[in-house]
Amino acid sequence: MAFEKQIEKLNASISAKEEQIEKFKSEVKAFNDLADHENRDLTAEEEVEINKILDEQVPELQDSLEKEIESLEKYEQRAAFAEGGSRKHDPQRVIDLEKERNKIVVPAQARKHANLKAFKGPDAEADAYASGRWLMATIGQDEQSALWCRDHGIQTVKNAMSTGDNTLGGYTVPTQMEVSIIALREMYGVFRQNAMVETMSSDVKTISRPVGGITASFVGEGESGTYSDSQWKNIELVCRKLMALAKMSIELSADSVISIADQVARDIAYAFAKKEDECGFLGDGTATYGGIVGLKNKLLTTSTYTAATGNTAFSTLDLADFEGMVGQLPQYAEANAKWYISKVGYWASMARLLDAAGGNTKTDLSGAPQLQFLGYPVVISQVLNTTTAAQTSTDGLCYFGDLNMAATLASRTGMSMSTSNEVLFTSDQIAIKGTQRFGINVHEYGAASGDAGPILMLSTPGS
Repeated sequence: MAFEKQIEKLNASISAKEEQIEKFKSEVKAFNDLADHENRDLTAEEEVEINKILDEQVPELQDSLEKEIESLEKYEQRAAFAEGGSRKHDPQRVIDLEKERNKIVVPAQARKHANLKAFKGPDAEADAYASGRWLMATIGQDEQSALWCRDHGIQTVKNAMSTGDNTLGGYTVPTQMEVSIIALREMYGVFRQNAMVETMSSDVKTISRPVGGITASFVGEGESGTYSDSQWKNIELVCRKLMALAKMSIELSADSVISIADQVARDIAYAFAKKEDECGFLGDGTATYGGIVGLKNKLLTTSTYTAATGNTAFSTLDLADFEGMVGQLPQYAEANAKWYISKVGYWASMARLLDAAGGNTKTDLSGAPQLQFLGYPVVISQVLNTTTAAQTSTDGLCYFGDLNMAATLASRTGMSMSTSNEVLFTSDQIAIKGTQRFGINVHEYGAASGDAGPILMLSTPGS
């Protein structure tokens, strides 16, 4: 039939155009990946080539593709009518067509002019644009953006549990932005990256972790063995509500939504990650840390190593202090053991000792540092001690061991944002409030006497 031939022709043309669009995506990604790898901005030539692809070639293909998809649907309906309605319905084709129709096309005037920091991957720019339009629709109350979000399946309705007006109600963060914030939070957050993470569907949960094993014993011929039980400890996890506040200009425009979304995602993710690290390492059980008691205030005597007399500053710590920590750590915690220290602390102590060891060449000193010490990885956390002066009887200069064994971070999936255009009325700004729920339990902290736990803390002596 003529209809079938036309349908076959359109399918082939659509497939060819889709392949060409994917090819263009790969070319643009290659330019960006190269610039990222070389830690630079795009060159003028690269900008010209990318603009040609994104401003001319891709939009032209997209327009043609949409027209052909509409024609295909028309011919399929005609073919079905000609066959008396007996033509089989292909649900997958409908899904593909719907997906193609909702594909996000970033206008030329909104395209980024610098590398995105929060959004990553081949669809980074489209994800940032979608998040920006969501911000305009929900925070900026822009009707055109609200329509755009509706057409692309992005929810702009306030949470069902929220109450009140725009100063109180929370909006569900779109998937593109939530994924970006979560990824950045896990990239910035040292504690979340290294502790055991337990996903929760409620604010309170009890889990069990083994603390002792079965005992083996010798038996004589024909004698029965002695039963022993595995020992388990119940650990209560409690999620607390964490809030991050940001400011944004009330004069939102479609031309700047990509950079706005990138900045908001990055700021909120960093705020969440920083607070998680502060609670996990420094928490003292007060309201400042959401009632969480972190390593510094939870580890007991057997999990604390005191530096030698006189070693009261990072600059005076010696190799024996760090070797003593390695020797004190239980062997079961060796496999995943790491050092946790501030950047200042690392360069004033560990890096200094490495440099003094000798054998360095100009190439060694000019190259990037290998963050490893005494055979174990070094993890930098800027919430840890950064004091360079002498500090007597001070806990938490650095930590060493397996954080995954020592602590569990409870994390509730999802986050929401609320806004107010009244709080910062006089400065023409909007207040953005991001919220998440998490909790930390440091449950393996050693004993007052006996064995050390899976992670140790370095302290300075009294003099």
